[in-house]
Amino acid sequence: MVSLPRLASLLTTRLATLKPALKPATHLASLGAQVIAELVPGIRMSPNRRRILPANMGAGFIGAEIAMWWALSPSLLPKPWWVTAANLAVLQAVGHAAATGIHSILPRTNRRVSRKIYNATHIATGAITLTTTVVGLIRHRTQIRLIGQKNFGPKETIAGISVGTLGYGALLITGELTQHSINEVKLLIERFLPPWISFIAAVSVITLTTLTLADRVLLRRILHNSAIQAAHLNRMVFPGTEQPWEPERSGSPWSYEKWGAVGSQGRAVLSGGPRKDDIITVTRLSDTETHEPIRIFIGMVPGRSLSDQVDLVIHEMRRTGALRRDHIVINNSTGTGWITDWSAHTFEFLTGGNCVTISMQYSYLPSALSWYKDNDGPINAARMLIDAVLHELDQLPTGSRPKLFLAGESLGAYGLAEVWGDVEKLLGTADGVLLSGAPRFSDAMNALRTRRDASSSERLPVIDSGRHIRFAGEPEHLDMPATWQFPRMIVAQHASDPIVWWNAELFIRRPEWLKTPKQDHQDVFPRLRWMPFVTGWQVALDLFTSTSVPGGHGHNYHEEFIDYWAALLDREVTPELRHSIAYWIRANHIKR
Repeated sequence: MVSLPRLASLLTTRLATLKPALKPATHLASLGAQVIAELVPGIRMSPNRRRILPANMGAGFIGAEIAMWWALSPSLLPKPWWVTAANLAVLQAVGHAAATGIHSILPRTNRRVSRKIYNATHIATGAITLTTTVVGLIRHRTQIRLIGQKNFGPKETIAGISVGTLGYGALLITGELTQHSINEVKLLIERFLPPWISFIAAVSVITLTTLTLADRVLLRRILHNSAIQAAHLNRMVFPGTEQPWEPERSGSPWSYEKWGAVGSQGRAVLSGGPRKDDIITVTRLSDTETHEPIRIFIGMVPGRSLSDQVDLVIHEMRRTGALRRDHIVINNSTGTGWITDWSAHTFEFLTGGNCVTISMQYSYLPSALSWYKDNDGPINAARMLIDAVLHELDQLPTGSRPKLFLAGESLGAYGLAEVWGDVEKLLGTADGVLLSGAPRFSDAMNALRTRRDASSSERLPVIDSGRHIRFAGEPEHLDMPATWQFPRMIVAQHASDPIVWWNAELFIRRPEWLKTPKQDHQDVFPRLRWMPFVTGWQVALDLFTSTSVPGGHGHNYHEEFIDYWAALLDREVTPELRHSIAYWIRANHIKR
């Protein structure tokens, strides 16, 4: 039985090794004869025909097929075709390399016995590959149903398998070229050094050359181009955004902050969101019970330091009368200055507009590049802003101070969690905290999870019986036997969010979050298994699709914010109000 990995790798390797001087017809004849000879060992080639593939290539094919079984296993999110292709290509190549290495150190057996074992193994692995392919398609369909994805189907998965198998063949060719380069360099070095030293030196030379080229030619160029693109996006005006004319908003004609200084994400924040009339329509509150929400956003411009930005925030607070409102929320933004509409808009609806939303931009780069360039940026911005606002609140009499809330998603949540190096200390400065999608590299968040009650899992940790802090993958997880006391903190983390769960240790160590009760899986396949390298690679690929899934899954935290803010604000939300708020946010979302 011939499997896709064997067939594709044979074809690609043969094409790479055929002599270019041959005519096309000779090319095809040579290619066909050699592939048939490899696939069907009983058929003899002409005595003059030289075998080009190494004798241990068959072991590599078996390793690639075994790797394919794991590559088709589910991870956190359904895979579009290009993710399936990348997943399959790399894992088959790794399996091929591992099996080839194992084969090279095994003792040699009788050739006839070896050939029988070879044939039997290929038949067995081919049959298992066919079975795992069918099972993989079924499991993938289950994953799609779990998150409500509608644009995936078996055709896309099959296309990914086909392209990935061809990619595996291309990686084999690359490996052969690398080996050839090492051999050539080794021959040159052997003129001056012993063979064993020359081999190490040759590998070092090729590795260093490759890494240097990758860094200077590829990585630096990508980072440079990404920075240019990010700067361009920061100057854009998204469709549907326009300068606000409410004095309660930064960027308005009455504001100390110029409309052109807040960046594209800041313009979306200041232009969007409900006004007083919208709040009355959606919540059915009276005119006297409703206020025009205050929104303060300060942008990052050349020559303006974080201290300057914080000073502008305070000036805007005083200008708009922010300290006379009952609720203030500091939204720590992501790298580009983005804050989620679902959180900001919901806060304004549930407070009747009697609130202030404060945020500022500390970078214009996407979160990953922003963290790579300056991983202290979101922490410093959050700390300075919180300290400045607390200083203003301390000037007021104790009984007349607004309630202070802290909110952040993704890199914004990371910045808040790391402000004092201890997440629980946030409760000492605020009346409520809402963190969503905090990245796995947050040391403070990891430390909080390790302090969980012994009977709870890492996916849904319980901290001190849930008296102040509650983790939730969905709103139902907020319900606990213990009385929920104020101040309250909610940590939202979807079971299917790879940004919450991925780190480099996944390649070599089974994580605690896989050892979890079935009810904690929520929206992921319930029988995920860990495999060295495989799990780390698959979840790393999930990072690229984490925001392209429906709301409430992956790294998209949407409608659940209504329930989370209702719990922090101690508000009752009827199903009708919940539906009305969600409908308004979807209908008035600014695409960015």
